[in-house]
Amino acid sequence: QMWPFNYNNYNLIQHTVSEKFIYIFKDTLNVSCIFCTVKVKSLLKRNNSQVTKTFNSLVGTSEAIRMLNLNTNVKFFHNKNFEDKYYQWLAGLIDGDGCFLISKKGYASLEITMDIRDEHALQKVKNVYGGSIKLRSGANALRYRLHHKAGLLKLINDVNGHIRNSNRLVQLNKLLNKYEISLIYPEKLTFENGWLSGFFDADGTITINKTVTQLSVSISQKTSEILQPLLEIYGGNIYIDRGSSQSFKWYITKREDILNLLEYFKKYPIRSAKKNRVHLIPKYYELKDIKAHQALPGTFLDKSWNYFYLKWLNYELLN
Repeated sequence: QMWPFNYNNYNLIQHTVSEKFIYIFKDTLNVSCIFCTVKVKSLLKRNNSQVTKTFNSLVGTSEAIRMLNLNTNVKFFHNKNFEDKYYQWLAGLIDGDGCFLISKKGYASLEITMDIRDEHALQKVKNVYGGSIKLRSGANALRYRLHHKAGLLKLINDVNGHIRNSNRLVQLNKLLNKYEISLIYPEKLTFENGWLSGFFDADGTITINKTVTQLSVSISQKTSEILQPLLEIYGGNIYIDRGSSQSFKWYITKREDILNLLEYFKKYPIRSAKKNRVHLIPKYYELKDIKAHQALPGTFLDKSWNYFYLKWLNYELLN
C-alpha cells in the first residue's frame, strides 16, 4: 500500500539516508585508509629497496635521500683501526712516491707519481680526498694531484704523525705552517704498522734471480736512514747499490724472513700491482720444494714451473 506522498517527509528521509551513508562511507574510508597504509608500508618494507625506514618514509623516496641516510649511518660503523691502517699506508706511499708542494703564489698541493699499472692504488686515494689522475706525457706513469683546500686539509691531517721520510717531513711542515697546524713526529716504527705496505707500493721490488732461482724482496732509497728500522723489524741486510742508481738497498732472501713479511702483507695489504707477485710467493716455495725449477724439460714438473714463471713475468710484460 502506498502512503500519501509528502514532500517534507521525502526530504527528511533523503537527508537521514544521506547522512547515514556519509557516516558509513567515512568510517569505511578511515578503516580502508588505515588498512591500506599499513599494507603499503609492509609491502614497502619487503619490496622497496629504496626505502630504508618503512614507517618514516613515503612511496617514491629518492635515491639521493636513501644515500644520505646511508652516509649518515657511516659513523655508526666507524672503524678507527681500519682508518689508522689506511693513513699509515698512505703516509708510506707519499714517503716513497709523493711530494708536498707550495707554489710561488702560495698554492699548496700534493702529487703522487706511480707506474701506469698502479692506477688502482691512486684511485683509492682519489676516492677519499678527490683530486685528479693524469697520464704523464712521454712516460708509462700516472700522476695524482690534489690541490683543493678541503681535500688537502683532510689529507695532511690524516697523515700528520705517520710521515717518516725526512725530506717529506720538511715539505709537510711547510703546508702545516700555512694552515697553522702543528707537525706531529712519528712514533718508532713497529711490525703492527701499515706504513711499510705503502712504502713498498712506492719503492719495493720482488724478484727471482734466474741464475740461482733465488727469491728476494728489496726496497731502494737514496739514503739509508729510512731503511734502518726495517732491519730490526723484518730482518735482512742493507747494502750500497753501486749501479746506475747509486742508492742504498734493503733486501731479504731468507725464507723465514720473506714468509714473515708475507704475513705482514696479509694484515696490511699492498694496493699496487706488486700484490700480484706477493700472491705468487707461496706457489714459488711449493714448486721450489719439489725442485720443479730443476725438472727435466717436457715433464709435468717442468711445465708447472714454466706456467708459474710465465705468470711471474707477466707483471713485467705489462710495461
